[in-house]
Amino acid sequence: MGREIIVGEKAGCCFGVKRALEIAGATREKYQGPVYTLGPLIHNPAVVENMKEAGIIPCESLEEAEPGGVLIIRSHGAGPEVFTAARRRGLRVVDATCPFVRHEQKLAARLHQEGYKVVVVGDPGHAEVQAVAASVPGGAEIIDPAAVKTGEAKISLPARVGIVCQTTQTQENLAGVISAILPGIKELKVFNTICSATVERQREVYDLACRVDILLVVGGRNSANTRKLAEIGSSLVSTYHIEGVEEIDPRWFRQKRVIGVTAGASTPREQINAVIDWLEENLQEEWT
Repeated sequence: MGREIIVGEKAGCCFGVKRALEIAGATREKYQGPVYTLGPLIHNPAVVENMKEAGIIPCESLEEAEPGGVLIIRSHGAGPEVFTAARRRGLRVVDATCPFVRHEQKLAARLHQEGYKVVVVGDPGHAEVQAVAASVPGGAEIIDPAAVKTGEAKISLPARVGIVCQTTQTQENLAGVISAILPGIKELKVFNTICSATVERQREVYDLACRVDILLVVGGRNSANTRKLAEIGSSLVSTYHIEGVEEIDPRWFRQKRVIGVTAGASTPREQINAVIDWLEENLQEEWT
């Protein structure tokens, strides 16, 4: 019996990433001058490199962008002070923030207006989490679910707390933070801002991992949602997180008949297809 390759139906770019890439491409075509992104537009090194070749340059600070150029706000969003500073520098601003992230920012600001201490559940180093926190006047409290799990989180909150959540977190992580803070507060308002596409992908990778002998998760290592898919897969089956076909080791597939392939929300279809093509071209029918 030959090998079987099963590809996740939800694998690949989500709505927000596709939209950001389309906006970036259209912006590059429309404007002749320099086009920048503040940080990588999406968390996929190969895509960012291709964009650089097309003349869309990621910069680490606004000072790197020449006045008169165009600044694309990446899919993870930015705080209002970034928009203001960019325009003051003489940059034309094009907003490619994912609509779900923008909604999260608006909910966080609303909670602040209603008198709640705003808590953002997520990775403190993630661009989206930082952008959401920056949308709250005076800032927000960021609670890292990983620190809550290990008991390292130091949490001190007032009586009234309002929560939003990084769109690529898991429901388990959100629930864990809620459970941790609930005993110490009097009133809690929660907006579950986890993206439905994230939930669907995580459910699918769980089901897929239960059906295969080995799982490949394709996407940038700097992609939080891709790492989470790999983490779920690893809890169930031999799982490898790869950015491209050049990282594949044929030895992984010894004694493995059914191969699963999925990908993060920042992984274009052509990268997934390249992995599938490699598997079909390089693995022999005989698998023992």
